[in-house]
Amino acid sequence: MNTKRWLLASVAVLVVMMVLEFLIHGVLLQGVYQQTASVWRAQAEMQRLMWIFWVGYLVFAPLFAFIYVKGYEKGKPGLGQGFRFGLYVGAMLSVAHSFGWYVILPIPLALSFYWFVAILVEFIAAGVAAGLVYHE
Repeated sequence: MNTKRWLLASVAVLVVMMVLEFLIHGVLLQGVYQQTASVWRAQAEMQRLMWIFWVGYLVFAPLFAFIYVKGYEKGKPGLGQGFRFGLYVGAMLSVAHSFGWYVILPIPLALSFYWFVAILVEFIAAGVAAGLVYHE
């Protein structure tokens, strides 16, 4: 394993996830969240606790990149490997996350579908970032 490349891939994954989290949840889905405000914590409380969210991503990014690296196949293009890895992980986690929360929270089914698509896109993008950065 190339440790320097793994660390760079971890940073790339973190940046991609942070940007997409902001765009998806802070911009694109903001209206849906406002319509379902009774389900969520108050905005001030969320802001106070947001550091926990970002610490989670600081742990997630290197683990995601590490799993990618362990399955990395020499001699094959990183873009395709990263896309495939992100698709597999995203498909696995988006189903459990998005539709699982639909059962637990009183949210519209459309929001669960948006989450499904968003998680899939995020993980594919994170996989592509890892794939473009990590190679031996």
